[in-house]
Amino acid sequence: MVDEFEFFRKVRAYYNNVPFLVQFTYRLSHRVDKAVTARGSFSCRVNPHTQIVEYELDLKSDKISRPHSEQSSFLFSSIYEEIPAQTIEMKQFLIQSLRYPLPISYDWQAFITSGAEDAINVQTIQQLFKKWRLKGVEGQLIDSMLKVKQVLLQWQL
Repeated sequence: MVDEFEFFRKVRAYYNNVPFLVQFTYRLSHRVDKAVTARGSFSCRVNPHTQIVEYELDLKSDKISRPHSEQSSFLFSSIYEEIPAQTIEMKQFLIQSLRYPLPISYDWQAFITSGAEDAINVQTIQQLFKKWRLKGVEGQLIDSMLKVKQVLLQWQL
């Protein structure tokens, strides 16, 4: 059994800046996707007043760019707007909040790691990327068809 102050202290010590990788693709041209990697880390904060553990992530991708291209066929034509070199970057993004039960007589490390695996996986990162729009040459928002392939949490405990 762990008291609440020790839980607070250990979560901050062990689960601060835990690294992860996101491998994803974006549409380069007609039927051609380009693979990109994003590096991130997540941290846990404990709010003892509300008994909530908050998961925040930081994420920065490699450069993404695409030249303007048009593809025409008999049935349809595709136009892909130019994307100047840019990155996807998120800072201190709150991805999940979990209420922790008291007293802490359970495996608190398993509670934290399962919460992180629920919060940071292919489906949740894909939902974040669906909302993300890259900017075109004139500042217009472009859907570059981001598709998350894999998320790797790097536990080092």
